Amino acid sequence: RTGLSLSSMTRHAESSEFLAAAKTEAARAVEHRKKVLEHVGAEAFTVDDFHKEEPGDWKHTTGRSDVTPAELQLGKRCHGAHVETLSADITPAGSHYLLIHFDVPLIDPSAYRLKIHGLVDKEVSLSLADIKRRKAQTASVLMACAGNGRMGLTERFTSHVPWGPDAFGCADWTGCSLAELLQEVGVKDGAAQVIFTGADKGVEWNTVDYFRRSLTVEQAMTGHVMLCWQMNGADLLPCHGAPVRIIVPGWYGMASVKWLTSIEITSGGWWGTEMDVYCYRRSRLDPTPLPIEQLPVRAMMAPPGHPDFYSRTRLVAPGVVRVRGKVWAGAVDIDYVEFSSDGAKTWQRAEVGGKSGAFGWAAWHFDWDAKTEGLYVLSCRGVDAAGRTQDPLCDDQFNYTGAHIPGGREGTREDPRRTQRRIN
Repeated sequence: RTGLSLSSMTRHAESSEFLAAAKTEAARAVEHRKKVLEHVGAEAFTVDDFHKEEPGDWKHTTGRSDVTPAELQLGKRCHGAHVETLSADITPAGSHYLLIHFDVPLIDPSAYRLKIHGLVDKEVSLSLADIKRRKAQTASVLMACAGNGRMGLTERFTSHVPWGPDAFGCADWTGCSLAELLQEVGVKDGAAQVIFTGADKGVEWNTVDYFRRSLTVEQAMTGHVMLCWQMNGADLLPCHGAPVRIIVPGWYGMASVKWLTSIEITSGGWWGTEMDVYCYRRSRLDPTPLPIEQLPVRAMMAPPGHPDFYSRTRLVAPGVVRVRGKVWAGAVDIDYVEFSSDGAKTWQRAEVGGKSGAFGWAAWHFDWDAKTEGLYVLSCRGVDAAGRTQDPLCDDQFNYTGAHIPGGREGTREDPRRTQRRIN
């Protein structure tokens, strides 16, 4: 296919169990995407439909620029990626997006214990040394926040981080297999749910709790979930979940619980605050909320040229400009990336490399001829091997918490002396 390179750039050897799990997750991701579009896709539900359901709503904005002081504070604590690092093979730890719901726990590694309990044959309490002695592997994993691009909504949920399109990162994570650990402790008959508890505690949606998430036993035993203690070859930083965190490759970041202290296997039925928060909803009281799970396809570009400090307007010299970026789709392979320089009116195929791993990203580039002076609106979009496409930004698009919004467009302006690029 034109513009598609089948060359591999896999960064690390991944086990056969991990690769088999990726195939399973790819199929799950395709089915999940269908459910998302049926529930809150642009053709299924709009902001006008929401107002009919909740005519008295006051928890959403009426424009893209009316950021509240509380949102500004959250935006300072929970930063997005530095998008220029899209030109690197991996995202540096300091440039990887961070969502910290409560406080950063400062845990003494020498005193750390992870309790595995519930419906298991043998309950254990593991030290960091115990965990590190297990068979380890390193995997390149793309992670993104479920609210990535929330600022793209005209009516934005104000009780969460006002993300632009930059809530992402692709790092090398080192750890051991959760499935192998659960096999060793023995999961009892009747077990249905695995609950992960972090050390961070606070208030969300009027409930006091530790940050807790769950997977089904089937999901947890698939073979891709990892207990990680290193990021990019170094011990985890406190802000990234030290000493140990869960990484759930191919899922949005809320599933990858930081500062992990407990893994409890139960018969099911638990539904905590962070399970309730992270759902696609038509309204706050949506009777059929859809839990957020696997990532869709997404292409992004690194900003070409040089930025103005305040406005972030980009300056590039007239002529041929190599525009670079990354594309990801969870466990699903990439088909192609398209680039546009005329506000998404026409598209051209970009050159795409291989994925950095089963759950990683792929590099792409396009040589854009910016020889004519004027205003340019640059866009990119990805399509994966399952036929999933990247959502265009739509003013009518809406879901209650602003989960998975494509984000803003990017434009380039050229005058006789220089070419400028800005984010609109």
